Amino acid sequence: MVGMDSHGPKHHDKAPSVRTRLGLSLFFLSFFTLGSLFEVLLIRQFGQTIGQRFWKKTPCTILGSEIQERDANEEPFAFTVRYQYTYAGRSYTGSRYRRSDWTSGSYSETQRLVQKYPAGLSVFCYVNPKDPGLAVLRRDSLALGLMIPFPLIFVLIGAGGAFLMWRKQAPAAEKPIAADALRQSRKGKGKSRYAVAALFAIFATVGGALLYPLGIKPIAKTIAAKSWVATPCQVLRAEVRSHDSDDGTTYSVYILYQYEFQGQTYKSDRYEFLGGSSSGYESKARVVEQYQATTSPVCYVNPDNPFDAVLKRGFHAKLLLVLFPLFFLLIGVGGVIPALRGKTPTNDQPLRPWTAPRSAEASYDLTRLRVTESGRAVLTPRFSSKAKFIGMTILALFANGILSLFTWGPISSLLHGHPNWLGLLFVSPLIAIGIGLVGGAAYHGLAMSNPRPTLELSASTIPLGGATELRWSFSGRTSRIDELTVTLRGIEQAKYTKGTSTYTDRSTFFETELYRTSDPNEIASGQVGFIMPQDTMHSFEAENNQILWRLDINGRIRGWPDVKESFQITVTPVVG
Repeated sequence: MVGMDSHGPKHHDKAPSVRTRLGLSLFFLSFFTLGSLFEVLLIRQFGQTIGQRFWKKTPCTILGSEIQERDANEEPFAFTVRYQYTYAGRSYTGSRYRRSDWTSGSYSETQRLVQKYPAGLSVFCYVNPKDPGLAVLRRDSLALGLMIPFPLIFVLIGAGGAFLMWRKQAPAAEKPIAADALRQSRKGKGKSRYAVAALFAIFATVGGALLYPLGIKPIAKTIAAKSWVATPCQVLRAEVRSHDSDDGTTYSVYILYQYEFQGQTYKSDRYEFLGGSSSGYESKARVVEQYQATTSPVCYVNPDNPFDAVLKRGFHAKLLLVLFPLFFLLIGVGGVIPALRGKTPTNDQPLRPWTAPRSAEASYDLTRLRVTESGRAVLTPRFSSKAKFIGMTILALFANGILSLFTWGPISSLLHGHPNWLGLLFVSPLIAIGIGLVGGAAYHGLAMSNPRPTLELSASTIPLGGATELRWSFSGRTSRIDELTVTLRGIEQAKYTKGTSTYTDRSTFFETELYRTSDPNEIASGQVGFIMPQDTMHSFEAENNQILWRLDINGRIRGWPDVKESFQITVTPVVG
């Protein structure tokens, strides 16, 4: 017979092994290191951008501008410009458009700059007061600062994960009971909600920053191009461009074409509105061959700006990339609002008091029990192994279907032997989530072949301070189980509402190990008697409060998913 005295229950929580902690710590530290490296580089570049805000705005005159085609595969078109300005009584000639040389793989984009800065135009340039010979026509964009929070996602995941791996847990004997545990849980959650809001704010910021260039702008152009004028054009150059870097090789369609509109000749190389490159050489080669073989291709010209033209207009599958930044934005906003609005109760706010039920039979759920002819109660697990497997499989299929919209591009580059390492890094958290869900489904699938426990109690209900006997048996190969543990737990739940959101606090206020054995015969079938502690709370269920008691079976199987089943039991108030 096992008893629980007033000194509290015994706990036998298994902490992760040192080897497991080291392995997981290295995984989390890789996130932290990569995120920190990108963060330092971004902050350094953003600091130089901030410094340009102190350069002096000075009138200047454009002397000339043109497109220079250089012998480079990636960005062959360079915008060159010359302008004259006077600073501190001395005349200077500048040749920088921005702080670094401006090159592009797009002829159309470079041509727009030549159109914007014709010879003789009076504009403003920005002069470095420490070096007046250094000036730019355009300062670097402060929008770079919006990208600074993005690497912090990796930093927080890495630092937080490593910290949790080595954080010291409070000794089991010091764990508070019932309401005290719940109040401590509320205190921690009240502080952590700001950290949660900050994490979601990073997602929202990144999504908002990418939404316009990757989503809104291409879609707006696609809609506007429906009214552009179809115009015959001549293909001057058509090729598949490769983009090599440390991140792998990707490919893009490049077509330079010439057309006449309202008596003037123009050039453009815009194929579609959503640019960029991706893996898959064959699909790009087919597009290039199609335009090389066409004698009279058609382009679509913007009548309000004839320099603006495109070969491919209309909606297509590639425009679904708009979902990528929208996904981050919705996750961020959807997480920040509940985190800030759903303020958890303070420790001074009392829990809703329990009211003793009028009738024990009317207040306890006995539907999970089956009473035998001898009067013993057969317990039913909360979820069967089959239900766990089906539920996890559905979740994994649904979630991975959504995640594939964002991860397939980088994964495809890896499968084709030209890995886009930077893209893989950015989507690695999503890939990890998908793999984790598939692993969870596989885990529960393997667990379906485990021995299945059957539990019997000597009575359908147990009063506080009362004694009962628990018997167990297994169907299946119990010889696979190395060690069996039977644990009794008491769990308290409190539900509360703030605004339109409902929250649930859950705390284990009682836990004790009833039985532990490695004997094969005792694992296959056995029994243990125990006495319910009298100075605790009975089972209870109301609209906002619940006290649940359960028996947990844990059968450790080396190299295989463990047997883990929970059986809910009913504890009644003290008799008499």
